[in-house]
Amino acid sequence: MKKSIFAIFFLAFGWSCQSQPQNKTAETPAKATTGKPFSIKGKVTNAVSGKAYLERMNDRNIALKIDSVNIAADRTFAFKGMLPDPGIYQVNIANQQVIGLILDGGEEISLVADGMSTPDKAASYSIEGSTNMKKFNQILAEAQNFRKTQLNLNEQFEAVSKKRDEKKKKDLQTQYVAAEEAYFNTIKPMIAELGTSLAGIIAVNNFLNPEKDFEIFANTAAQLEKEGKNYFFAKLFIQDVKRRSAGSVGADAPDFSLLDKDGKTVKLSDLKGKVVILDFWATWCGPCIMSFPGMKQVQEKYKNNTDVQFLFVNTFERMEPSQVKGSVVNFMSQRGYGSFPVVFDAEGDVAGNYGVNGIPAKFCIDKQGKIKFKSTGFLGSSDLVVQEMIKWIDEAVK
Repeated sequence: MKKSIFAIFFLAFGWSCQSQPQNKTAETPAKATTGKPFSIKGKVTNAVSGKAYLERMNDRNIALKIDSVNIAADRTFAFKGMLPDPGIYQVNIANQQVIGLILDGGEEISLVADGMSTPDKAASYSIEGSTNMKKFNQILAEAQNFRKTQLNLNEQFEAVSKKRDEKKKKDLQTQYVAAEEAYFNTIKPMIAELGTSLAGIIAVNNFLNPEKDFEIFANTAAQLEKEGKNYFFAKLFIQDVKRRSAGSVGADAPDFSLLDKDGKTVKLSDLKGKVVILDFWATWCGPCIMSFPGMKQVQEKYKNNTDVQFLFVNTFERMEPSQVKGSVVNFMSQRGYGSFPVVFDAEGDVAGNYGVNGIPAKFCIDKQGKIKFKSTGFLGSSDLVVQEMIKWIDEAVK
């Protein structure tokens, strides 16, 4: 499954225990002399000696040391300098504890950290002096709690599915929908408070759904441009939003011509007047294959409906384009999906035109050739895949 650079940055700085390995070929950046001032005052609670390092994550997700100070006898340390642009930083305490920071400039950070883990306690920390980071950490905590709820409900759903308890399954689905709605109703106002700060655009990118919340993505990008923010992460976010907008709900579906497994050309514009379901997938993508049993049920349900067309768009394969067709046809045949109408996007151009950032990615195109629905990822069960597809198709056929 592909991830944006933004998501990779977030996961990397987001609370790992070890410092990123240094890239010996990368030049250590000099301390900035222009920009906005910042300061970081640290206190270590455990007996840790050595140096504390201030590190900046570069565009290859590598932590580069930009400053170092000795940890004093009273276990304190301090950094002070200029921040040329908003960025993702980390304080590395004697290579024992790493603490991620989102800095826009102007912060006066007060940091208290354990400095190291002990056999009975993982290293922890607290930060004061950055309203944006405090709010971001609150959003992160909400996301972690919702993830626990997701896992719990999924485990229950799998258990009752084995018992074929349909009433309990529907109850759990209702609980999931309610929990998800409560989660997003909680975090969206919190994210809005972050505005176009770096913490704000990372929060939008990592905690919201671009399929369901594209208006927030688009408004954030537009505001960044209006404010003239052109540092690395702002430009990356704006570029990603512009790319996604090509495949947004309500937009015209980008036309394409692709070959099917029989070597025949399939052109999307030739299918105008039908409801078309596109399923972008790859053989190496586990969630893609997990969604196939549900997709097969839906395909069977509508096989005699001439107003509905399914296209399984194979893309992002990790092999030479010349090897894709034979390998994919064999893969599908062995797994009982030989009847799927597969078309080949070997270079990934069509996926790019649809703003596909992760797979499986599904699109419902209405009879007028517009994108009516879209989703990314596997819903967790065949039943949920079937329900989503039937809802899409029945609404688009009307």
